[in-house]
Amino acid sequence: MYTSEDLMSVDFEKYIKSTIGNTYFKEWQGLFGIPDYVCFSKLDTGIKVVSFELKLKNWRGAMIQAFRYRSFSDYSYVVLPEETADKAFNHIDLFEKYGIGLISFRKDKYYIMYSPIQSHPLSLQLREKAETKIRRSRKKSHETVNALI
Repeated sequence: MYTSEDLMSVDFEKYIKSTIGNTYFKEWQGLFGIPDYVCFSKLDTGIKVVSFELKLKNWRGAMIQAFRYRSFSDYSYVVLPEETADKAFNHIDLFEKYGIGLISFRKDKYYIMYSPIQSHPLSLQLREKAETKIRRSRKKSHETVNALI
């Protein structure tokens, strides 16, 4: 188990980079809350946004934060170490009710325990703000964000 969220974040960022490249923002401020990671794809059909909130133990707090990120994201996930994710899975009905995904993570294992259906962002204004920053970004991916969900 991780001893700090920072250590977990380092491994998670390595996983993201190896999976989709650099098409993400870390601790993006200026939206609704500060998501640990906001990953995106620039597609011909539009922009896809997926937010991730990492926590070591407080899965309920992570779920509340992840729900906020639905304001501008197509998908929002809580990422927990395996032991905590197993406990959170006992309450999967809450994740389903609020449309929040659940991921169990350790350095060598990324497992989606629950994947929500894609939803429309809850705030068009925040979504437009997110898309504006993404469009201005010169970041390129070698895989779409779908590889994470």
